Amino acid sequence: MKRRATDGWPVLGLVAVACCVLALASCRAGPPAEVAAGMEEDHWGPLRLLVGTWDGVIDGQLGRGTGVREYEFILEENFLLFRQSSVRMPQELSPDGDHHRELSIFSYDADRETIVLREFFVEGVVSRYTCDIDGSTVTCVAEEIENGPGMQARLVLEVHDAFSFEEIFELAFPGEDLSVYFTNRWTRRPVLR
Repeated sequence: MKRRATDGWPVLGLVAVACCVLALASCRAGPPAEVAAGMEEDHWGPLRLLVGTWDGVIDGQLGRGTGVREYEFILEENFLLFRQSSVRMPQELSPDGDHHRELSIFSYDADRETIVLREFFVEGVVSRYTCDIDGSTVTCVAEEIENGPGMQARLVLEVHDAFSFEEIFELAFPGEDLSVYFTNRWTRRPVLR
């Protein structure tokens, strides 16, 4: 019996070779070195890791509490939006308790080559910060605080990894030095799929 190319192992051999050729053709080694060198650096840095939902433990001058925060890029990744809701039950430092809510937006100011943060608090305070990124630390210093005349503020986000970060908020009332007002420890909420 005469063997044909379509019988048995020769077909498997041809299929294997075809698969290898297709796999190699679809591989991309990335851009040439000169193109890669000209690519813009990602200005979001460690802020990109924050996208998702976080559970927080709050500890500060008004007592202890818990919170939920959600980060998401909006408008074609031109802005990083986050919403927060936190609760402090009645306690010695906060006899009436507190339900804090905020909406905040990070943007990139290309003219100043810096990240800008705008925070909107349920208490009616609006703050604008400029932010510096140094490795995994984002430090934001208030440029302007609406409805908080003479106040100063600094916010530091220390991104430990994709699953946890710490937030330290310092505040100074007129005539005072900055001091820690609260510290939040955030843990990424698991995604169930």
